[in-house]
Amino acid sequence: MGKVTQLTYGIIAPRQTTTNLMAACITAGVADSSSDLLTDLKSGYVLGANPRKQFLAQFMGIFVGTAVTVPSFYLLVPNAASLGTDQWPAPAAQVWAGVARLLANGFESLHPTARWSILIGGVLGIVLVLLPRWLPAKLRNWVPSPMGLGLAFTFHFYYGLSMFLGGLAQWAVSKYYPKTDKIYTAPVASGLIAGESLMGVFLILLPLLVAALTGGF
Repeated sequence: MGKVTQLTYGIIAPRQTTTNLMAACITAGVADSSSDLLTDLKSGYVLGANPRKQFLAQFMGIFVGTAVTVPSFYLLVPNAASLGTDQWPAPAAQVWAGVARLLANGFESLHPTARWSILIGGVLGIVLVLLPRWLPAKLRNWVPSPMGLGLAFTFHFYYGLSMFLGGLAQWAVSKYYPKTDKIYTAPVASGLIAGESLMGVFLILLPLLVAALTGGF
């Protein structure tokens, strides 16, 4: 939805980067938050939670989350130049910024190789979506994921390698220990992803905390 809005405003307000990004980000934020909240409500329904209390908790989270996330962002990310570095890869932000620059400056601003890459990537994405419809059922699982290939071009290699190793481990567990896979794979994988993210933030905050403490003494 965000990309559709971004392309739409690229036509309505050409070369207006701020308008383009703000309209697209509002759309993406609403869609993303709506899906998350509905997932929470569905989980609460399955577990027998009170919907009214869930709504109140979500409503309070708007203010608490804003009060925490905005100062935290400015504390962790000193300036926009930090985004896209090894410390803060921000692959999604790089995609948004790339599309905004393209809509602002036109295809003429792109290197000829980049133009051909866009064309090849678009055709390949369409073919990979339609290919499972044409192939026999036994061959469909061998068709690469267009979403996976697209994501692979937006972040560092070690992220893709980690995903591959995780998927390989999950395949091995599901093949030899299907009951264990059904019970433990999803929570363990979720814990690893969340833990890695939290530890990354902690390691960035640690020097700031040490500097604050030593400066205070």
